[in-house]
Amino acid sequence: MKELYIIVNEKIYRDSNNYFCENKDVQSTINYLSYKYHLVVISRYSALVKPFRLNKVFKIFNFRLIKIFYFFIFLFSFSKKKKILIISITPYNFFIFFIFKFFFDCKFYLYLRSNGYEEYESILGKKYIWIYDFMFKYITKYTEVISCHKRLYNKKCHILYPSELNLNWKKGVRRNNFKNNKIHVLYVGRFKVEKGVYSLLKLFSKMPYNIKLTLVGNGDSIKITDDRIKVINFVNNEKKLISIYDSANILILPSYTEAHPKVIDESLSRMRPVIVFNDIKYVIQKRYGVFSIKRSASQLARIINYIKRNDKLIFNRLMKNKLPQRMDFLKNLDKIISLN
Repeated sequence: MKELYIIVNEKIYRDSNNYFCENKDVQSTINYLSYKYHLVVISRYSALVKPFRLNKVFKIFNFRLIKIFYFFIFLFSFSKKKKILIISITPYNFFIFFIFKFFFDCKFYLYLRSNGYEEYESILGKKYIWIYDFMFKYITKYTEVISCHKRLYNKKCHILYPSELNLNWKKGVRRNNFKNNKIHVLYVGRFKVEKGVYSLLKLFSKMPYNIKLTLVGNGDSIKITDDRIKVINFVNNEKKLISIYDSANILILPSYTEAHPKVIDESLSRMRPVIVFNDIKYVIQKRYGVFSIKRSASQLARIINYIKRNDKLIFNRLMKNKLPQRMDFLKNLDKIISLN
């Protein structure tokens, strides 16, 4: 079996001989590739329990200072050229990449799944963008780039659309149901400034009383005083997550920056339309049922009511969508790594 290293900024928790990560897409990627390769994962360490269990792979390094010696002993035990997949650009990933580039003969693949320039600006401010710019230019110079959106990398690269959709997302799909004139809006994602969740809460305070909001995810602790807003902790059960989408009428994605947000495809697969703000209008691509508006309470109320009034028309358009599937993404990722 061929060997593959994965460098990921994920915090992985160990319980005896079992490992758990914090993101579903990382779990899917590692678990699939573990059947194809002699897989070595290099990650960050977590002392806290994580929700997604990983298949047994050959080796997982929860990188800590006390483990550096053993890390190098292990690496030098392999003399042949290494294939290395880097998932996203972060300071941690850049540091590990630099070690491999300096000491070993490697073939690097970089999977870009977000726009670091926009994230650094929204979190730290414009004056710190140079940090990401340096890492980006250095890493992309020595890697074969795989991107989830062409706007993330303007040179030649592979474009792959990530997805967590499988056959379960196609079962029991039903038309939207607006009960007793109530409209149920859903947000699924991290509770972070760059995800626009605080902006959404400000806008929602100005919404008509018949519009409800459910927030599903983790991150910052959010204090809610409005009885129309419900907060659900991160859901890692697929069946329960599908049920949450089905109980809603509309998904809203208030982010200031995104690449290829998988929640859009998840919502559309359950025949629920999506609202985004013009900051990320580019995510719509060729999908039906995604509406982009200005970031204002009046615009938001107007589009919500438009969706309610035109539910039948929108449902028929949603039927035309051809959405990416998880296995297609994973097979194509494997194909790029194995053939290049």
